[in-house]
Amino acid sequence: MFANTVFNAVRNGVQKFFCKKNFTTVPSSSPSCPLKQHMEVDGKCALVVDGTSGVGHAFADELLKMNAAKVIITGLNGMKGAETACEFNKIYGQGRVDFYQTDVGNNYEIKNMFKYIKNNFEALDVFFNNAETHEGGVDDMIATNFNSKIHGIILATKNMKEGSVIVNHTSAIGLNPNSDMIAHSAASTGFLVASMAFSKNKYFKNTNIRMTTLCSELFPSTFVGGTVPPITCDCQEAQRNMEISIAKSATYLVKHGSNNTLWLCQQTGILSIVELQKIVEYTEKYEPRIIIDDQ
Repeated sequence: MFANTVFNAVRNGVQKFFCKKNFTTVPSSSPSCPLKQHMEVDGKCALVVDGTSGVGHAFADELLKMNAAKVIITGLNGMKGAETACEFNKIYGQGRVDFYQTDVGNNYEIKNMFKYIKNNFEALDVFFNNAETHEGGVDDMIATNFNSKIHGIILATKNMKEGSVIVNHTSAIGLNPNSDMIAHSAASTGFLVASMAFSKNKYFKNTNIRMTTLCSELFPSTFVGGTVPPITCDCQEAQRNMEISIAKSATYLVKHGSNNTLWLCQQTGILSIVELQKIVEYTEKYEPRIIIDDQ
């Protein structure tokens, strides 16, 4: 009961910046979104968190199609990770993909992951900060969807070279102030705010590492664009198509996304830049002071 009260307060307070009347989207193909080329993927080294399945797997595949020299994928299941890396290497060439087993909800393991990469590979060019869970309790949700991503940003900036890029991926539920998924919504909203803060403050000035944030409508519960459209094909096929759309959006941001920008990949596959509007008016409410007489 207390946890729900706290998370509702955090979510409702922070999401005033993201509620529907306070953000607008501009299609990425519009004149206001020029296609400036920031990076070519060819020959680059990338780290993809949770790259053994879902969006991470699709993103790793897109990077390899663009001739990335090395892609390191992470995951919790060692057998599945080894099999995924082997499958990628059969398609794209031996040694192109490495797997590192880690629990991104464990900060110690995240540190070891970056230490391993630093000792075995060249400096990272691309970091896809993609840890996301929709299961478990409040602690698991916050540890994975918020804490691990913050630690990922901090550690990545210490292990990436100037001119590299971080694409932070989270759920679009962070843009929805009316969601009943309290812990998930609070974690996503908090991370959106933190990601934008990281990309415009000392981390960018000191490192010159470009950082963009992508939120996506992967599941019906995360839709922010209106009513949920009817699914006209197999559910698994629809989800896979959405994962590919998100992966293509992420590769677009690697190449073209400017620093300190926030993007939305809708269930329709449309990628839009999200322009946040500041709160210019607010009302302070004061409760009457209550003096308790001990006598």
